[in-house]
Amino acid sequence: MPPTYHSTLSAFTHFLTAYTHTLLYLRTLYPAISFQRSRFHNTPVYQSRHPLVCEWIRDAISAVREELLAGTVARIGIVVYNYSPDSAGGSAKIMERYMLDVSAFPVVLKGERNAEIEWEEEEVPEEVEGKGKGKQKALDADVEVNLSEQFRAALVTLTTRCSRLTPLPRHCSFNITMELKDEADVDPPLGHPQPWIPVQPSLQKTGRKGGRADDEDGEKRGGEDLGGAIVTPIRTVEAGVFRFETWIEEGKAKFEMQDSTKSSFASSGDEDAG
Repeated sequence: MPPTYHSTLSAFTHFLTAYTHTLLYLRTLYPAISFQRSRFHNTPVYQSRHPLVCEWIRDAISAVREELLAGTVARIGIVVYNYSPDSAGGSAKIMERYMLDVSAFPVVLKGERNAEIEWEEEEVPEEVEGKGKGKQKALDADVEVNLSEQFRAALVTLTTRCSRLTPLPRHCSFNITMELKDEADVDPPLGHPQPWIPVQPSLQKTGRKGGRADDEDGEKRGGEDLGGAIVTPIRTVEAGVFRFETWIEEGKAKFEMQDSTKSSFASSGDEDAG
């Protein structure tokens, strides 16, 4: 069946679901034994076995999908934070953010979302060509072959990049965030039941001073945790009308906690030596 906007967006949200579960495994936010290994777009992925974790992720991404359909989303973030009671002020500290820039997604009118998408002819990589009619069987069914290969590459690169990150401290958890487009003339998706709440001030896209979203000199102000201390690109996914970029932002608090731990061990060693 030829792809439509609806079917392609569903393929993306399925990818985002697998991406989130695999990320939780790679960053050991839950015990490894609580995940099962599977394959998705011809590459290994992991899925949590815990029904409440699965339900939370499913509901969150379903809510993301509604905003994507409305064309209001600029970025999606999977945010890892530390909530250790020992942290300064007892507030959550941003450790890492796994960002997906979807601002280039097309905005399609409701009546046209089931129209067929005309894909540009693109060369299929050799490793997924296979033989004869087996070309598409190497990837997930019902997903355009180039888009499926792009998803596979993004998941492989995520695994590679995460293997190079320093371990997270104890007491870490995660959430899913959205940044709305500046030009989106809509109210934030707050209501009852309330699927979304405002993020903490350090992750707000712009600050407000005297009722304005900029400083006195007219410059936009961002929260201190936006952008992170180190940014690591993952991949740009581009296939047909869909294009998005992925990257990792490591927060300043992550390195401050690591330095604090090193200093504590150094002090302990000095006392023992004395």
